[in-house]
Amino acid sequence: SADDVEFSGSDKSTIAEGNIEYQDTEYLIAGDNISAKKENDQITAIINNARYQEIKNNANGMAELITKKGDIVVFNKATYSFCPINQNDWHVDARKIEANFDTNRGTADHATLVFKGFPILYLPKYSWVLQGRGSGFIAPDFESYNESISDMRERKVRIPYYFNIAPDRDLLL
Repeated sequence: SADDVEFSGSDKSTIAEGNIEYQDTEYLIAGDNISAKKENDQITAIINNARYQEIKNNANGMAELITKKGDIVVFNKATYSFCPINQNDWHVDARKIEANFDTNRGTADHATLVFKGFPILYLPKYSWVLQGRGSGFIAPDFESYNESISDMRERKVRIPYYFNIAPDRDLLL
C-alpha cells in the first residue's frame, strides 16, 4: 500500500511513493518509495529509507536501501536488532547486511555492535543463523590462575565450537 501506486501489466512492475508498506512471508517493510518487478514467479523489490521487521523472529531495523529478490534480502547502510521496535538498546550497525533464507544465514559487512548509542565492538564480517540453531563458535573463556607447585601465573584460553548435528544431537568441541 502507498499514497501513490502505478502498476504496469505489460512488464509486471509496480512503482509506489509516499507511506509505502510492503509485506510478504518474511518481512513487513515501510519506507519512502518502492519499485518492484515480477519475473519468473520471483519478485524483486527495491525500497528506499525503510524500516523493517522480520515476521518470524521479530528482528527489526532501518536501512537506507533494501533490495529483496526471492529469498535473499540485502540491507545497505542498515541496523539490525532483536530488541522491541523503537526500544533498540543494542543493535548491529553495518554497511551491508544480507539475509539469505535459502541458506538460513545472515551476514553483516563492516558491522559495529552498538549498546545504548555507544559502539562496543567492530567486526569486519559477522555471520549468524536466521532461524533455529546452527553450528558456530561460542563466546571464549579466559582464565588466569596460580598452580600450587609454581609461583608463575598461568593462563588458559578456551574457544568452544558448537556443532548442530541434528535436532536432537549436539557436539561441543
